[in-house]
Amino acid sequence: MSKNNKGMSELLGAGVKKIKQDKIAPFRKPVPPIPKQRLLDDERVMQELLAESDETVSFESGDELKFLRSGYSTRLLKKLRRGDFAIQDELDLHGLIANEAKQHTHHFINECARDNVRAVRIVHGKGRHSAGREPVLKRMLLGWLKKNEHVVAVVSTPANDGGTGAVYVLIN
Repeated sequence: MSKNNKGMSELLGAGVKKIKQDKIAPFRKPVPPIPKQRLLDDERVMQELLAESDETVSFESGDELKFLRSGYSTRLLKKLRRGDFAIQDELDLHGLIANEAKQHTHHFINECARDNVRAVRIVHGKGRHSAGREPVLKRMLLGWLKKNEHVVAVVSTPANDGGTGAVYVLIN
C-alpha cells in the first residue's frame, strides 16, 4: 500500500479499503409539489357549476345589476358603486359563448380570492353585437356570481367605467 492509502486505511479502521469513486451524482432541481387534491377539488367544483343550468337565471330590474350577500351592510354596495374600492384586476368576457364565459368567470373569481384580490371589474358587454341585440351574458353573470362563495357584492359600474356593460365585484 502506498503511504496515502495506508493513512486512509488507518483512519477508516483496520481492514477497510477505500473504493475508487470517479462518478459525481448529477444535480437535479427539486420538483415543485403539485397540489393534486386542490386541483381535483377545483375541477369537481367547476364540473358541478357547469352541470347546473343557469340559463334561466336573469335579473329583470332594469339595466342595473345589484347583489349583496346576506349579513353585509347595504352601505357596501354604495361604496362599491362610488368607486371607494381600488379595482385590482379585470376580466373581459366579450366574444365568449356562455359556457366559456362561465368557466372564465369562476376561474377568475377563485384565483382572485386565492391571491387576496378584493375588488375587480368584469366586462360583460351591452349585447349590441348579440342576436336580438340583447345582453346574453349580463343575464347569466349575476347568477354565476351569486353562486360563488367568494363574492360579497356586485353592482353595475358608473357610466365612465362601462356603465351597464360591466360590474364591480367585491370578493371576500
